[in-house]
Formats: sequence, structure tokens, C-alpha cells
Amino acid sequence: MKKLIRILCVLSLLLVSTCAVCFANADKATVMEGADITGIHRLALNRPYYIANDKLAPTLDQLIEIESSAAKVTRMYVIGYEAVAESIKADKNVDILALDRRQATKAFKENVAGYADAYVVLTVANDSRTSFFFDVYKAGTNELLYTYQIQANRSEKDDVSTYNNFCEQFYKNFDRSIEEQQKANAKAEKKDKK
Repeated sequence: MKKLIRILCVLSLLLVSTCAVCFANADKATVMEGADITGIHRLALNRPYYIANDKLAPTLDQLIEIESSAAKVTRMYVIGYEAVAESIKADKNVDILALDRRQATKAFKENVAGYADAYVVLTVANDSRTSFFFDVYKAGTNELLYTYQIQANRSEKDDVSTYNNFCEQFYKNFDRSIEEQQKANAKAEKKDKK
């Protein structure tokens, strides 16, 4: 009887761990070759590329707010899109909120270096399964430094909680990538000293 209970316990643990892996989001983080992300302390948010195609899906304004509020999980200073827009308007007398998409993006890229070390552009692909693509660029040079992609499970809804989760996962993974690069740099310095 005791053996049967042990076997059932082991099987249930195996089933639970398998289910956790099955329901995990598929994600991928990439630091571009030669890119230094360790010096990023201030990250600005650019306007996301997004079109809502579901009743439950947030609007563009809600997504901008979600991306800003999800930054509470990161250790770096994150500047929201509206804050950057207000700063550009005050300093350069250019209202990027009133411009069309292309002009606003151009003005953002030209001026964001005064407020942040890097900026992130979120692209949302919401076909059969929602995918988020976060691209981090160096402010001033617009050099691609880092990319992060995360895809929803089939069971996840196209709603605010899913979008918030994805944004939080980006910030956590970006922090982790910075830490890994710092450790690798420290290890390389120790090796060079020997």
C-alpha cells in the first residue's frame, strides 16, 4: 500500500511539472553581438506598433499605460511615452502626440537621447496567438541592442492581464540579460588580469 501511494505521489509530481512546462510562454531574448547593455539605466518607451483586433484586447492608450505600469518590476528608471512627448514639447516645441505616426517616430528618435540611454519599441502581432516583440535601441544612434519575443499560449486570452504579464516578463528578462552581461564582463576582466 505504501509503495502504491509513493508511486502515485511521484506520478502526480511528474504530471504537475509537465503541465507547468506545457503552459509556459514561449520566449526568446537576444543581445546583439557587440552590444553593451550594461550602461542602460534610463529606458524610454516609444509608441507601440499595435492594432486591437479583439473585444477584450486593450486599446492603444491602454497598452501604452500597461507598458509603463509594468515597469514596476524593473530596477531601471523607465520613462513613459507621454512623459517623453511632454519633455520634447517643452524643450523643442514639437508636439509628437499631434503628429502622424512617421513624423512622431522620427521626432522621438531624434530627441530621446536627451532623456534616456535607450528606448524600447513594442510590436504586437495578434494573429491566431498573440506575440510581443520588444526591440531596445541605443538612444542617439538608434543601434539595435537587444530583442525579446514572447508568445501567448493557446489558452491565454487577448486581454489586459496577458498584456501586462508579457510586459513584466520583458522587464524581468532585460534585467536578467544585463546582469548576465555584467557577470561575463567581470569574468573576462579577471581572466585578462591573470
